Amino acid sequence: MTSETKIAGVSKHALELFIVSVLSLYTELLLIRYIAVEVHIFAYFKNLVLMACFLGLGLGFAWTEHKFDWFRWCGTIFLGLVCILSIALALHWNALTFVNPFDFMLFGLGGGQETVPTLLESGKCLLIMLLIFALTTFTFVGMGQEIGKLFGKFAPLKAYSINVGGALAGSGLFTLLCSFETPPGVWIIIAGLLFLLISRRPSHFAILVFGFVHLFFLVSFIASKLYGPDYVETLWSPYYRIDVVSARAKPANDSTTDRQWGWDLKVNYDTFQSILDCSPANLKKFAPEVQKAMLSTFAQPYDSLGIKPKSVLILASGNGCDVAAALRNGAELVDAVDIDPVLTGLGKTLHPEKPYLDPRVHLHVMDARTYLKNCKRKYDLIVFAFLDSNTAFSSLSSLRTDNYVFTVDSYREAMNLLNDHGILYASFVSFKDWLWNRHTNALAVASGMKPIASHSFNGTVGVGTMAVGPGMKDLDAKNIKMPGTAREVDLNSGVLLATDDWPFLFLPSRELSGTYVTPILVILGFAALLIGKELRAGVKNPSNWFMFTLGMGFMLLEVRAMADLSLLFGSTWFVNTCVISAVLVMILIGNYIAAKLKPAAVPAVTAALLASLLASTLFKPSDFLSLPESIRLLSAVLLYLSPAAFAAVLFALIFKTTQKSAEALAFNIIGGLVGVSLEYLSMQFGVRFLGWLSIVIYASTLIYGPLMKKTQTDSQSSSSA
Repeated sequence: MTSETKIAGVSKHALELFIVSVLSLYTELLLIRYIAVEVHIFAYFKNLVLMACFLGLGLGFAWTEHKFDWFRWCGTIFLGLVCILSIALALHWNALTFVNPFDFMLFGLGGGQETVPTLLESGKCLLIMLLIFALTTFTFVGMGQEIGKLFGKFAPLKAYSINVGGALAGSGLFTLLCSFETPPGVWIIIAGLLFLLISRRPSHFAILVFGFVHLFFLVSFIASKLYGPDYVETLWSPYYRIDVVSARAKPANDSTTDRQWGWDLKVNYDTFQSILDCSPANLKKFAPEVQKAMLSTFAQPYDSLGIKPKSVLILASGNGCDVAAALRNGAELVDAVDIDPVLTGLGKTLHPEKPYLDPRVHLHVMDARTYLKNCKRKYDLIVFAFLDSNTAFSSLSSLRTDNYVFTVDSYREAMNLLNDHGILYASFVSFKDWLWNRHTNALAVASGMKPIASHSFNGTVGVGTMAVGPGMKDLDAKNIKMPGTAREVDLNSGVLLATDDWPFLFLPSRELSGTYVTPILVILGFAALLIGKELRAGVKNPSNWFMFTLGMGFMLLEVRAMADLSLLFGSTWFVNTCVISAVLVMILIGNYIAAKLKPAAVPAVTAALLASLLASTLFKPSDFLSLPESIRLLSAVLLYLSPAAFAAVLFALIFKTTQKSAEALAFNIIGGLVGVSLEYLSMQFGVRFLGWLSIVIYASTLIYGPLMKKTQTDSQSSSSA
């Protein structure tokens, strides 16, 4: 009977550890996504939320032995946070900024105006960011504390394996919800159910109830107040919140009534795209100035150059207006590429001309770089449509989803897809001279030709337009009418060009800007203040610092793997999720292997890790492009994920011998927090620098072996005495 009770007890603890682990990563992904939408400045500082999650878990592990039960209040804090986020728009928090948004191309902030916020406005923004950061942190303190307590019920490696298995399930659960394009109300309901599986506290029931209120009432109520009677619906893609709003204008010969001419698509509350019916029959219903405005953007490549291309590639085809323009101008084949399935879906259902249903059109829902790398067709015209990313492509990175589209490498790949009479036509945001020079010079370097270019203002932002290609020689220069005002391309500007190694399109130069560094330093100081006592208590144990260093290095190699694999397979949410899941699987495999090895294997595993890191740093993603697709996939995954496998084995070898697993994990996660901060060094030194830095960090762990042996020897001597 005693034996059965013990088995049942262990089983119960294992199940609880698994569920809390599911809840932990699920909630982390939920908040990273939701906070970036409702308080939009976090979309450009996405890893700040990740750092808050890390800090909270680290504090929870460090406070495992504290009498205060933080998990008791975890649900209440989470509920308070999502309630605040759900009314952030009503509080006017969604467009807050503490810097001039035009200096860093922070789209959708500051009311879309180039204004320097006052000291009071900056202070308000920073205080709100601090409030959200603190609430996120303390949401995870309780989870970390609960996981730390449950770790004490098992051997370290068994507990860690259950924990990672739960994290993998949590990641899969949120990915599944995103794949079905569910709204935050559903996310919150699932979070409430997970909380209730652990304990039936009133706050956990309240989370469930609030999820239903959010799903069936709150979103539509607030959106209808914001947009008025023209509000249609709110959708959630894997990348954005998308509000559909009717767009109206004065019809011809009528100044008293409005006629709907299409739909505006608001991405994270910011005007992003419009769905327009530009068919001749519809255009004649409107005044000439309205007709001109409707046609001005999408027909530019054809009207400006006077061309009628037969084959067209459109990158960032969105809702299909660029596709419809290509068809109206005689295209017989159009390949349309866009990363967002909801935007393209709206094009299929709402666009009056139904361009995506035309048999001449082939829609590819994927990352633009992935298409450019794999395409074998040649085109008369390639259009880089108007891209302006509103979010980072991963919570692990400060890169945005479009950063790799406008590099020299990307333009070069596109030029290779032009036929002998082909032309590349690109539109881009152009607020500053350096950004104009960066785009035009990158295309010049990639093509070996000097583009013709012009600059215009669309009422909100400056827009640059450029055209280049072998087909330009066939055109009569007198008939070329680029939109706006012609502007010279200065090939001697000396501007730093965006490349796949330094893809920071919207940074003026290689530098660690105070805009990014200051929040990081504040967070690290905040962490040191909260956890300083526990860190000082464990500082004498070399294994704790070993764990700290491993956490720091692991985050850097994960960022590197994410960047390289995204270049090969696309900067999509699905690729990001696959990489994260693959890393978690590597950890589980590492635990299994480490269980079979003795601690004496640490030097050999470290050597293998350093060798794999060196190989993944030396080989670039472009080195795989000549390989067949299946071999490229296998080779890239092995090369860029093998360091994670060896790092997982190394971690498990050290962790399985630890006497205080919660304390060791606290040091490891705080090390991960520092590793996330070090990712910003890529802004100055490039992405590949992170590989070299991770090599240095992991090489430094070689000093811990002798220190740990000395500590064990001293401890044994003291015991003998």
